[in-house]
Parts: sequence; C-alpha cells; structure tokens
Amino acid sequence: MEGHRIILNDFLDRIKGDNITSILDAGSGGTSLSIISRSFPNTSIDAVVYPGDIRKINSIKKITEYKENISVIEKDICEDNVIKAYDIVVAHLLLGEASKFGNSFEDLIEKIITMKYKYLIIIDYLEDPSVNENDIMKMCEKYNLTVVCKSFFTNQEPQSWEDFTGVHNFGYLIKR
Repeated sequence: MEGHRIILNDFLDRIKGDNITSILDAGSGGTSLSIISRSFPNTSIDAVVYPGDIRKINSIKKITEYKENISVIEKDICEDNVIKAYDIVVAHLLLGEASKFGNSFEDLIEKIITMKYKYLIIIDYLEDPSVNENDIMKMCEKYNLTVVCKSFFTNQEPQSWEDFTGVHNFGYLIKR
C-alpha cells in the first residue's frame, strides 16, 4: 500500500466517531473516492472533478455507478465558489494538478482552505514542484485553523510523473 493511501485511511479513521454527514472529495479520483466511500459507506459524498477531465471521470465511474449517495460534479474549484458546507473536505493529490488546468497552487490552496468544513484533509508529494508545504502551514495560521495531525511517509516504490518522481507523501488533518 502506498503512503498516500495509508495517510488517508489513518486520517479518516481518526474522525469516524464524529457525526459525519457530508464529504467533498475535491479533485476526486479512484483511489480517494474508493477509500472515502468504504470508510463512510452511507454518507453523502460530492466527488468534484475538473470539467471534462475524462481521466478522473472514468476512474470514478465504477465506484459511482451503484452508489446513490455519491454525486459527481464537474467544477473548477478555483473559478467556481463552493457554497455548501461539508463535514470533511479531502484534497488528495490535488494541489499539484492546479497548473494542469491553468490555475496556480496558491489560488487552489486558498480556495480549499477557505471552504466551509469541519475537517480538511490535504495529502500530496513533497517532491511535487507545484506544491509548497510551507504555504499550507502559513494558510492554516492565516485562517486560524488547527492542524490536528501531520503525517509523513516514505514509499518503498517511487511513483513517476512528467515533472517529478514522488517518494515522500505528506498529509495534514486540519480542523476549523
């Protein structure tokens, strides 16, 4: 099992006892949505994907086909306001993708941090050149958020993308 999966499972386990009735999977993908829906099987989940991002839409189709509690929403989080309040917002390997759709990490992290939620989970790769972990901490301080848990994981098998090879995952469980 890869580090980002281990971190996500750990964070979700930590808040299972809380009254969780709604979840936003921001930048939803097969990995995050399957873990979230397994951890909270009857909870309302909004799976947000960038408009027309077929790679993400196809990766979650099998999960959403038979689950009435999951809604797939095509939305640019940086451009469109998310008005609804959620118990949990999950940004799992999302922040580095901002530039793929003409946005910046700074804009995306500001949008994610300022959403209405009880808990925010951020998980990404330390090696991703588009992601600045220090900026996440600064945003938490700016908006007076509490970092409940911080996690780091070194993967035995690196994962490669066009612009970096990810070895180390980091994650934050944040409470408003």
